[in-house]
Amino acid sequence: MKAIMIMALLAVSIAGSAFELWDVEPRQVTVPAQYQDIYMFLRRIETFHSTWFVRDGVRVIGYGDRDYDLSNPVNKNSMTENMANWRLLRNIRIIDNYLDTVIEVPLTRHQKDALISYIYSTSIPEFTNGNVLRLLNQKRAYGDVPNELRRAVFLPDDKSTNSWLTTRRSQEISLWSR
Repeated sequence: MKAIMIMALLAVSIAGSAFELWDVEPRQVTVPAQYQDIYMFLRRIETFHSTWFVRDGVRVIGYGDRDYDLSNPVNKNSMTENMANWRLLRNIRIIDNYLDTVIEVPLTRHQKDALISYIYSTSIPEFTNGNVLRLLNQKRAYGDVPNELRRAVFLPDDKSTNSWLTTRRSQEISLWSR
């Protein structure tokens, strides 16, 4: 049953992006208090890019956004910072709601924020099939999460560590341990 809920949440989040109007600039972004820390953390670590660039073999825009709608010719090759802020907050909410459905143990806000950052840089499916979720739900091994995050510093099909991911994971571990 939980797998069905997860798939439904993913379908809604993916389908939602297909129906949004990208040629309409969103209004000023208001960040709820519960998301202030992770919002500022991700803005700092991702940095804003108004045009596409390739990081670790993946095309990204805005604040590390990988699923920006390329079908709309108005915004095909660029993104305003306001749009990037709006999409960052939207993605934080999607990941936060996802965590509420799959995590069966209590988390502090900082622990949840660390997982939001981790999932933001990987993906929901990778987290769903990964060790962090298993460690928390099956073993309640909160102390083992930092070690798992330390291991997630390799690019796909690459055996060497990635310095950008190493720095990011270190910051996520600090966030987790607050």
